[in-house]
Amino acid sequence: MIPSSGRQERRINLSREEQWVLHHVMLDRMELEAQSPADTDPPSIAVYRVFEKLEAGTHQFSQSECQCLQDELRQYAEVVNTPKRDQPIADRLLDKFQQPESVSSTVKSLP
Repeated sequence: MIPSSGRQERRINLSREEQWVLHHVMLDRMELEAQSPADTDPPSIAVYRVFEKLEAGTHQFSQSECQCLQDELRQYAEVVNTPKRDQPIADRLLDKFQQPESVSSTVKSLP
Protein backbone atom coordinates (compact mmCIF):
# COMPACT_ATOMS: atom_id res chain seq x y z
CA MET A 1 0.00 0.00 0.00
CA ILE A 2 1.25 3.47 -0.84
CA PRO A 3 1.49 5.53 2.37
CA SER A 4 -0.46 8.73 2.76
CA SER A 5 1.46 11.98 2.84
CA GLY A 6 -1.01 13.80 5.10
CA ARG A 7 -2.47 15.76 2.16
CA GLN A 8 -6.08 16.84 1.70
CA GLU A 9 -8.21 14.33 -0.15
CA ARG A 10 -11.69 14.45 -1.62
CA ARG A 11 -14.16 11.67 -0.93
CA ILE A 12 -16.13 10.95 -4.09
CA ASN A 13 -19.37 8.96 -3.94
CA LEU A 14 -19.23 6.32 -6.66
CA SER A 15 -21.86 3.87 -7.84
CA ARG A 16 -20.83 0.29 -8.53
CA GLU A 17 -20.84 0.91 -12.31
CA GLU A 18 -18.74 4.08 -11.85
CA GLN A 19 -16.25 2.11 -9.78
CA TRP A 20 -16.06 -0.53 -12.50
CA VAL A 21 -15.44 2.02 -15.26
CA LEU A 22 -12.75 3.81 -13.22
CA HIS A 23 -11.06 0.50 -12.43
CA HIS A 24 -11.19 -0.48 -16.12
CA VAL A 25 -9.77 2.87 -17.27
CA MET A 26 -6.85 2.77 -14.84
CA LEU A 27 -6.07 -0.91 -15.49
CA ASP A 28 -6.18 -0.28 -19.24
CA ARG A 29 -3.74 2.62 -18.82
CA MET A 30 -1.28 0.44 -16.91
CA GLU A 31 -1.60 -2.38 -19.44
CA LEU A 32 -0.95 0.03 -22.32
CA GLU A 33 2.22 1.19 -20.59
CA ALA A 34 3.36 -2.42 -20.13
CA GLN A 35 2.99 -2.98 -23.90
CA SER A 36 4.71 0.26 -24.91
CA PRO A 37 8.29 0.48 -26.13
CA ALA A 38 10.92 0.89 -23.43
CA ASP A 39 11.62 4.52 -24.39
CA THR A 40 7.96 5.54 -23.80
CA ASP A 41 7.31 7.59 -20.68
CA PRO A 42 5.43 5.58 -18.05
CA PRO A 43 2.15 6.87 -16.60
CA SER A 44 2.37 9.14 -13.60
CA ILE A 45 2.57 7.65 -10.13
CA ALA A 46 -0.97 8.94 -9.62
CA VAL A 47 -2.25 6.24 -12.02
CA TYR A 48 -0.84 3.55 -9.75
CA ARG A 49 -2.05 5.27 -6.57
CA VAL A 50 -5.58 5.61 -7.94
CA PHE A 51 -5.64 1.99 -9.07
CA GLU A 52 -4.44 0.82 -5.67
CA LYS A 53 -7.10 2.90 -3.91
CA LEU A 54 -9.82 1.53 -6.17
CA GLU A 55 -8.62 -2.01 -5.51
CA ALA A 56 -8.82 -1.30 -1.76
CA GLY A 57 -12.33 0.16 -2.07
CA THR A 58 -11.18 3.66 -1.18
CA HIS A 59 -12.85 6.63 -2.87
CA GLN A 60 -10.70 9.43 -1.46
CA PHE A 61 -8.40 11.13 -3.91
CA SER A 62 -5.81 13.90 -3.71
CA GLN A 63 -5.93 16.86 -6.08
CA SER A 64 -3.26 15.31 -8.34
CA GLU A 65 -5.13 11.99 -8.35
CA CYS A 66 -8.38 13.78 -9.29
CA GLN A 67 -6.54 15.51 -12.13
CA CYS A 68 -5.11 12.16 -13.24
CA LEU A 69 -8.59 10.62 -13.21
CA GLN A 70 -9.97 13.49 -15.27
CA ASP A 71 -7.18 13.14 -17.84
CA GLU A 72 -7.59 9.37 -18.13
CA LEU A 73 -11.40 9.54 -18.27
CA ARG A 74 -11.27 12.24 -20.95
CA GLN A 75 -8.94 10.10 -23.08
CA TYR A 76 -11.11 7.02 -22.53
CA ALA A 77 -14.29 8.85 -23.53
CA GLU A 78 -12.66 10.11 -26.75
CA VAL A 79 -11.45 6.70 -27.98
CA VAL A 80 -13.55 5.32 -30.82
CA ASN A 81 -13.72 1.78 -29.42
CA THR A 82 -14.93 2.83 -25.95
CA PRO A 83 -18.10 0.81 -25.31
CA LYS A 84 -21.23 2.91 -25.79
CA ARG A 85 -22.51 1.83 -22.36
CA ASP A 86 -19.35 3.31 -20.74
CA GLN A 87 -19.46 6.73 -22.42
CA PRO A 88 -22.28 8.24 -20.31
CA ILE A 89 -20.68 6.79 -17.18
CA ALA A 90 -17.32 8.32 -18.10
CA ASP A 91 -19.04 11.67 -18.74
CA ARG A 92 -20.81 11.48 -15.38
CA LEU A 93 -17.51 10.68 -13.66
CA LEU A 94 -15.83 13.63 -15.35
CA ASP A 95 -18.57 15.87 -13.99
CA LYS A 96 -18.04 14.49 -10.48
CA PHE A 97 -14.29 15.05 -10.56
CA GLN A 98 -14.69 18.57 -11.97
CA GLN A 99 -17.08 19.70 -9.22
CA PRO A 100 -15.67 22.21 -6.76
CA GLU A 101 -14.28 20.63 -3.61
CA SER A 102 -17.06 22.16 -1.54
CA VAL A 103 -19.58 19.88 -3.27
CA SER A 104 -17.83 16.68 -2.24
CA SER A 105 -16.50 16.10 1.23
CA THR A 106 -12.87 16.83 1.95
CA VAL A 107 -10.98 14.80 4.50
CA LYS A 108 -7.47 15.06 5.86
CA SER A 109 -5.49 11.87 5.42
CA LEU A 110 -3.78 10.44 8.45
CA PRO A 111 0.02 10.44 8.31
